[in-house]
Amino acid sequence: MEHQAGAAGREEIKLTGNHESIAQRIWRYKLHYIIVIPAMLLLIIFKIIPFVSGIWISLVDYKVFTGLFNSQWVGFDHFTRLFADPIFRKVLVNTLLIKVMYIFICGAAAFLIALALGSIRSKLVRGLFSSLFLIPFFIPSVVFAFIFLYMLSPSTSPFLTTETLIWADPDVFRPMLVFVEVLKTCGIPIMIALAAISAKHAAVERQASESTKSKLSYMQMNVLPALRAVAAFMILQLSTLLSTDFELIRSLVNPLVYEVGDTLEHYSFRISFMMMEVSQSAAIGLVQFGIQLFFTVIAYFIVKGNFLKDLFNGYASPSAIKAENGGKSIFGIAIACLYAIVVIVPLYMLFVYPFAGGIESIGSFFSFWNVVSYIVIDLLAVFMFMFITVTLAYPLTVKRLPGRSVYKLLLILIITMGGGLISEYLFARNLNMVNTIFPQFLFGFFNLTAVFVLKSIFNARYADLKEQAEAGGRGELHTFITLFIPKIWKPLLALGALQFVVLWNSYYPSLIYLANVENYSPVMQFAQQASSGEGNIRVILQFGAWLSLPSIVIFLLFRKWLTSEVFVSSIRKL
Repeated sequence: MEHQAGAAGREEIKLTGNHESIAQRIWRYKLHYIIVIPAMLLLIIFKIIPFVSGIWISLVDYKVFTGLFNSQWVGFDHFTRLFADPIFRKVLVNTLLIKVMYIFICGAAAFLIALALGSIRSKLVRGLFSSLFLIPFFIPSVVFAFIFLYMLSPSTSPFLTTETLIWADPDVFRPMLVFVEVLKTCGIPIMIALAAISAKHAAVERQASESTKSKLSYMQMNVLPALRAVAAFMILQLSTLLSTDFELIRSLVNPLVYEVGDTLEHYSFRISFMMMEVSQSAAIGLVQFGIQLFFTVIAYFIVKGNFLKDLFNGYASPSAIKAENGGKSIFGIAIACLYAIVVIVPLYMLFVYPFAGGIESIGSFFSFWNVVSYIVIDLLAVFMFMFITVTLAYPLTVKRLPGRSVYKLLLILIITMGGGLISEYLFARNLNMVNTIFPQFLFGFFNLTAVFVLKSIFNARYADLKEQAEAGGRGELHTFITLFIPKIWKPLLALGALQFVVLWNSYYPSLIYLANVENYSPVMQFAQQASSGEGNIRVILQFGAWLSLPSIVIFLLFRKWLTSEVFVSSIRKL
């Protein structure tokens, strides 16, 4: 009945639309143009203006003391020098190799583990495993990296007796780096693939007769849905082909392995903030932007045309999976247990091992008020993030909105601009925001991938209801208040929870915007202590455990709402 009503609503809208001019449709949907104004102004100020200034910086020989418009014009000299520089070419190759290795290894591991989980008969066991595999994602990258630095160091490792300096060996550094990153993030594609299997089982359960269900093979019910979901994940990763986890790499890389481990973002950071080659760094940022924009547009249209339903499938709980083969269930538990052991080892090293000798005082590392201040700052930033996300997403629920395609393209363009560029630092510096908490707050407003995730969740589940409301003559403001907000508040809060985790776990804003050590974020204070080579290792690990707790508590509190669809918003950050 609802489907028929939705079809009738679509037909009525279509007939009405045939008699409306573009001007009439613009007036009809005027709320959608008004509602985005505050968010678009913020994007123009804090994203577009810094990006445009970055283009200018790359075309001049920028000097800090002469300023942007008084610096000598050099045209494309910086780009010519870049591609003639063997170090840049090597860094570019390193970035591509690390990213491609990550995409394929993470995708393959997620596919196999999702199949293993999908064959487990116990819903409780399946849910426990999938939650366990997600926990590493909620640990700050610098803390996760320190665990492996400690575990694999000949002088400190409680497991190894080898004298080999693993993190200083160019032959093993790259695969070890990819292994650590896969272990930290693989829980997300596992969950996406498991949700696709679950959605297939739920759809068959709703629509098929018993005789039809018995004819569907394991390949159709489990393998193909998981394969399609993992393929979508891998294609979306192409949109960040030249991006890596900066904080993870900075924590692990050292000059002995720069030849194989130095990546584009790390190299750009070094030449801009340590060597003050600002224009060269801006040129790198534009090269990265251009290449990633190309792949982002391709990935968007491929996923939209072929894989959207695999990612946004009206999420069915993993309990919808009906695993009937006892042999497959045992095999699935065995595979899941093997991977669980690998995941548990770093968790043990963080949450159990350092506390074996008792709880130490870590008050010298940070102050209580510093922690409270950053929690408040991040929460305020998350509130603004949710406001921006919901207001930018609502216009995308109207398929007939004039200018919708241009609007989507603009959002994709801004997504690809990324963050943390040298141009953003100079923008903040010109506004006297360096050595203040404002950059942490203001640049924490934005993750436009969440806009597409929120609109896709709504459109996948409630597009018919939206069309019925429109056909029934209800205004767009009425629909926004009575339909859109009531239907998306849970995923919106879950997206906000993920944004808080990203802000809390990151030390990058403190690294580039703050000089006063006392004002560093708690995670930056951990990074400073961990890199100093001083202090009791167990105490530092305890500090890391306490720092990881807020994000893990957020994960546990919002676990039910943190669906595979919501986690798609984090794919560009992997």
